[in-house]
Amino acid sequence: MRNRPRTNYVRALGVCLALLGVACSKKDQQAGTDTMAASSTTAVSDTGAGRSLYDRLGGKSAITAVVDTFVARVATDARINKKFARSNIPRVKTELVDQICSQTGGPCTYSGRTMKEAHRNMKVTEGEFNALVEDLVAALNQFNVPKREQDELLAALGSMKGDIVEVKSTATGTPLPAAFKAAPALGAAKQ
Repeated sequence: MRNRPRTNYVRALGVCLALLGVACSKKDQQAGTDTMAASSTTAVSDTGAGRSLYDRLGGKSAITAVVDTFVARVATDARINKKFARSNIPRVKTELVDQICSQTGGPCTYSGRTMKEAHRNMKVTEGEFNALVEDLVAALNQFNVPKREQDELLAALGSMKGDIVEVKSTATGTPLPAAFKAAPALGAAKQ
């Protein structure tokens, strides 16, 4: 099962892919927050033990550790790393941690673009999307995140594949098109 991502992993990885190429600006903050809030209602519900998914994952420090490992995997994965050639990695990590923290019931606020805006002109293929899912699952497995929490986390992140994949192809390793606008460095988007 580890070599084939589960369906909910594929649906959810769009969030991670989005954050690897997003830009954040004041005009995008409200739209991104509304999109995220709408998709997270079931994942942060009481589990019988009264603890949020955020708490069961280990809080922000645990989420940060998984994100660091995930981003490192993506950077060395020839199937997808070309899509991030112009990404600002510190921003990627910060935005991804905030998004996961927010989606799982933590105190963070995600303020990035909507997935559709973030991926416009990126020409992400289905194959690249699936490769990214595999990298996320591997990072979660490396930290022994239990299946239940993995499933809930990925469900909380939502099914955004349709807003991310622009090319119906199994191809991987495709270059980032020149028309794609990368995110500015942290702090550079303030106006």
